[in-house]
Amino acid sequence: MKSRIRKILMICSNYDAFSLEEDGRIERQIIEEYRELNLSSPPTFIWKTSSAEARAYLESDSGSADEVDMIMCMYNDNDKEIFSFAAELKEKSISIPFILLIHYSKAVRQRVFEMDRRGIDFVFSWHGNADLILAIVKLIEDSANAVNDVFEVGVKVILLVEDSIRYYSTYLPELYKLVLTQSREFVKECLNEEQKRNRKRSRPKILLATCYEEALNYFEEYKEHLLGVISDVGMVVHKGDSDSSEKLDAGIDLVRRIREYDPLMPVLLQSSQGSMSEFAAQLGAGFLKKYSRTLFMQLGDYMKEEFGFGDFVFRDSSGIEYGRASSLTGLENIINEIPDRILVSNTSRNMFSKWFYARGLFALAETFRAHHHTDAAAFREFLRNEIDSYHSSSGQGIIAEFHKESYKEYYWFSRMGEGSLGGKARGLAFLNHLIQKYHLSDRYEGLHVSIPRTIVITTDWFDQFIMENGLQYVIDSELSDDEILSEFVASTLPDELVQNLRAYVRTCRGPLAIRSSSKLEDSNFQPFAGVYSTYMCPLVENRDKMLREVAKAIKSVYASTFFVGSRNYIQASGNLLGEEKMSVIIQDICGSVHGNDFYPMMSGVGRSLNSYPIGSEKAEDGVLNVAFGLGKTVVDGGKTLRVCPKQPRKILQLTETRMALRETQNEMYTLDLNPTSFKVSKNDGINLRNVKVTEALKEFDHPELVASTYVAQDDRIQPGVTAAGPRIVSFDAIFKYERLPLASALHDIMEICKNELMCDIEIEFAVDPVPETGGTEALLKLLQVRPVASNNERSVSNIYEVSASLGTELISCDNALGNGFFKESSYIVILPPDTFDKMQTPGMAEEISRINAGLSEAKETCFLIGPGRWGSSIPTLGVPVLWTDISSARMVVEYGLEDFRVDPSQGTHFFQNITSLGVGYLTVDQFAGTGTVDFEAISRLECVHSGRWAKVYKVPGLTGYIDRDRGMATIGF
Repeated sequence: MKSRIRKILMICSNYDAFSLEEDGRIERQIIEEYRELNLSSPPTFIWKTSSAEARAYLESDSGSADEVDMIMCMYNDNDKEIFSFAAELKEKSISIPFILLIHYSKAVRQRVFEMDRRGIDFVFSWHGNADLILAIVKLIEDSANAVNDVFEVGVKVILLVEDSIRYYSTYLPELYKLVLTQSREFVKECLNEEQKRNRKRSRPKILLATCYEEALNYFEEYKEHLLGVISDVGMVVHKGDSDSSEKLDAGIDLVRRIREYDPLMPVLLQSSQGSMSEFAAQLGAGFLKKYSRTLFMQLGDYMKEEFGFGDFVFRDSSGIEYGRASSLTGLENIINEIPDRILVSNTSRNMFSKWFYARGLFALAETFRAHHHTDAAAFREFLRNEIDSYHSSSGQGIIAEFHKESYKEYYWFSRMGEGSLGGKARGLAFLNHLIQKYHLSDRYEGLHVSIPRTIVITTDWFDQFIMENGLQYVIDSELSDDEILSEFVASTLPDELVQNLRAYVRTCRGPLAIRSSSKLEDSNFQPFAGVYSTYMCPLVENRDKMLREVAKAIKSVYASTFFVGSRNYIQASGNLLGEEKMSVIIQDICGSVHGNDFYPMMSGVGRSLNSYPIGSEKAEDGVLNVAFGLGKTVVDGGKTLRVCPKQPRKILQLTETRMALRETQNEMYTLDLNPTSFKVSKNDGINLRNVKVTEALKEFDHPELVASTYVAQDDRIQPGVTAAGPRIVSFDAIFKYERLPLASALHDIMEICKNELMCDIEIEFAVDPVPETGGTEALLKLLQVRPVASNNERSVSNIYEVSASLGTELISCDNALGNGFFKESSYIVILPPDTFDKMQTPGMAEEISRINAGLSEAKETCFLIGPGRWGSSIPTLGVPVLWTDISSARMVVEYGLEDFRVDPSQGTHFFQNITSLGVGYLTVDQFAGTGTVDFEAISRLECVHSGRWAKVYKVPGLTGYIDRDRGMATIGF
């Protein structure tokens, strides 16, 4: 609805104003009417006593025609200028609706009709009732918005045809009361305030025609969108015609024209002549006698029956009732109780579609209008499927309010409480919104994209829990983590929250993840990723027991807010512990049951920025790290498969058989479904099992989607698991052979998130085959999105400015991976070229390991410089260290010698650790002109350790910088 009446200029005498304001309390009545009917923004009134005052107001600085939405004038014999004032506004092209209110009197009516009424839009008969003002406001709004709302949105129209001022002034308030009451009832089915606003706006529009010509024009324009017609029998043909020229059967002609177009359209004729009922019956129309004492009761009954208002009532041909439904849920519940013949008979005459149209359910209405059934069983299945589909789609993209009485399992994202959702939950809600906005649900063939079903316990419950249990002292206490956990778990959740959780648990069909979502978590520049706890609860048939387990997990997440690690992180990030609030996410876990374990086919993390592009990869292409089983393998830094979503067939770890065997995932995490496995523990993985991938593949339904096989006799990797040999987690069927368009889907989703958040992002996801599809379809569940803070400092903009700012440059490099500044280290550990012997590299590895241990114990870090490949499994190609031997390194430099020039170590297991931990990686080949190392300058630094092969230099102000866009780096001080 684009046009709204917000300000009304009311022209009336002081007496009428007093009557309206004081006696009639018109503004209060209008506000009460709006509140009772669940409408927002009631109009305000500007009071003027004459047309001259009104004209002066519109021409003054304080008032203007642009600020007034409607003019109402109470007719006064002494204000003769009112008609010329109205005409003058129209001549000036000021299109403010002008309404004239008259007290019902034949003499007054005669005088008004003798005047020039060109500037008057409508004349109404005033009886002192505020609901007429409301009806006039809504009628004007409907007229202004009809074209847009009907043709663009799909709203339906009720056409009222009546030329009697007295009768349409009486009919309209009753019609609007029926329509708006209907609207108030059906918004109860909505999931949040936004849906309520949209459903209220989808109520039928009411259009008023005061002559036959206008009625016919309205019919021709809106005939495809009419819910029904209510028409007088006799009326004037043209607007402004005298009453004496009334065509006594104009309404009959109108009905005949309607019947030519649609024999089933509801039409209600009304007349003061009871004999007209026979003509109405012949035309298949309803009939009301105007002078009936029960006129409006009959009008309401007809609209409920024929326009689809009120309950859907199942009746037989003799009118006997077999059941009724007041809502979609009620319709689903009752459908099996209706006898077959009654059900089939009620599918005729578009009864279901009319009921849906009247409730603003346009998509359902169109579907049911296009399908007609003669088989009751087929119709029941059709009805359930269509309503389920509607529920599923209506829950996407919104945050529903949780109500224990009405919560259903098809609500994708619901909130319990009025507080903050927390950062992680906001990201989930935003993902849910993006899925709807970009139509991602079924955009990719074979992939069904969604978030897991989620509820969020907002931060106000956290505050209430802390206060009711007297746990405020924990904030400043020195309790251990175990003591804090014990205190929290022994405390009691608020009773209302427990009752809400009880209603939720009854709808659960699988295991649940209980996740943290603090106010600071996943926010820009302070992600708090992995700081707080996440617990998993298996499904328990005894729902009271499951409720207790879920409650323990919630309290454990609350407790993790105050653990030592959380406190330290909060302080290190510059925040105050008292500011942190915790909300809790409860969501279905993506996966399937395999024996006594539960896990998904794939878990992963995707980043829109690949800081370590390899070969033809580009930084903006992003990168995925995926694993078989639960996501703990990925987030805890286990062995994963690294995939560029733009080049999914070029997976570095699979390019060489030896590398594939060495780097493949050997172990995975699963959820133990034994209910006794979940225990209160600071270890949130207490009920997760670490199992061998080879054993899990034997139980998994579609191992060919996950693994390939190493065929030793041919030294090759064969897709699938039909051959004998070691298994390699390759997901070849998905990434190389594209049985599922997962790579392209994730790339698109990351691009969408990046554009929407206006920064680089990281997402978490899980994938599991849809049962009974033979692995041809899968669920892609988006679990999280968070912004990735850039570690670029903006005081300088590129590598050249950084180099110029350094007093001494020690290393320059044209082949670097990583991003931004590296300033936390004060030490350089180097293997100088004059002591290097490629036959002694195992000894060098031992010495480097000892130096690393000393630095780690002192909580210091370093830049590591050496020749050849760091971490090479072939000692003659470089120093064969393990990652644990150099874990204190923040930048790793590989340089070449004239007789010792090898390719960079990208692709080794060592390099995988570098890429996952954000370490800067430089390859310098001064002989190929790709950089320089100033060994002489380094040798002049303060040497704090000199070993057989390695030296350690202390360098205050040591600075490294990698320009990701250029692939260049510099180190100096």
